[in-house]
Formats: sequence, structure tokens, C-alpha cells
Amino acid sequence: MRALVAGMVVLGLAVGASARMPKFRCLTDGVRPTGKNFFVFQKNKKKLAAALAMTESGDTSAGYPVGTILQVLPFEAMVKRKPGFNSDGGDWEFFQLSLEQNKRGRWKTTVTAHGRAEIANRIGSCQGCHATLAKSHDYVCEFVIGAAGLGLTDAQLQSIQASDPRCHQ
Repeated sequence: MRALVAGMVVLGLAVGASARMPKFRCLTDGVRPTGKNFFVFQKNKKKLAAALAMTESGDTSAGYPVGTILQVLPFEAMVKRKPGFNSDGGDWEFFQLSLEQNKRGRWKTTVTAHGRAEIANRIGSCQGCHATLAKSHDYVCEFVIGAAGLGLTDAQLQSIQASDPRCHQ
């Protein structure tokens, strides 16, 4: 498992500016929708409720609310942006993150890359994979492949999620 975590590296740099840069924190501070392996973050309580309702119903046809952050792993995330931000990627912005310990021993998140199709991990372009597999589900792969699509069991994925060092400070 550690090899998977260590092997997920950024292959490209982001171009273009994003809207507001989100703050990424402990993965499990988000809300895990029933029956799903990802966490939802949203500052607006009404938008959070809408995101959870569409996730749990499986009807994502309206698209996730702008500002919604979806995260499966501590070192990657996707953020829904305003219409027109990334029409080829469902208006999602993809993020590669690194977790770093400061001199006081506290963990912080650093955005190492963010953008559209140029953001990639060991598997390939984040956007390319999401567009290929889950375009009909607002680009959210969990509806189609789940943990198995990452080469993991649900238990292995949950172990990686639970090991997020930001959650143990």
C-alpha cells in the first residue's frame, strides 16, 4: 500500500489560474456518503446537503454544486468550479497534494499541482480517466468502478484514508 501512495506522483504541472484555492484538511473531516468510498467537503450547508443527496440517490444529472470538493485519497482531490472553467472535464479542477510535516510536528497540505487535463498520476491524466469512465456521473468514478478501479479493495482504501496523518494531530 505504501508503494501505491508513494508511487502516485505528479507527471505534469498546472497551467492557468484556478478560482479560489481551497484548503485541504484531514480527509475524514469530510462527509462520507452512504455506500461510497469518497469524502465530500462543502462550506455551504445547503450545497453540502444537495451534494450528499445526489450522491446517495445516484442521480448526478444536475451536476455537483460549485465549490464541492470530492476526495478519495489524502493526496488527490477534485473541486467543482463554475460553468465554463473546464468544459472538457465537467468543470472540475484536479489537484495533486503533498502532506508535509512542519518543524513543530504538525502536518499541512501543499498543493503541488492543479488544473485540468494536464494533471496526472501514475495511472494517467486524472481528467482523461474521469471523462472516459464517468462522464455520465458528473465525472465521479466511484459510481462506475469504486476502489477496484484503483487496484484496491474497499478495506485497503479505507486503511489509506484512515492513515491520513492530518487526522492524528
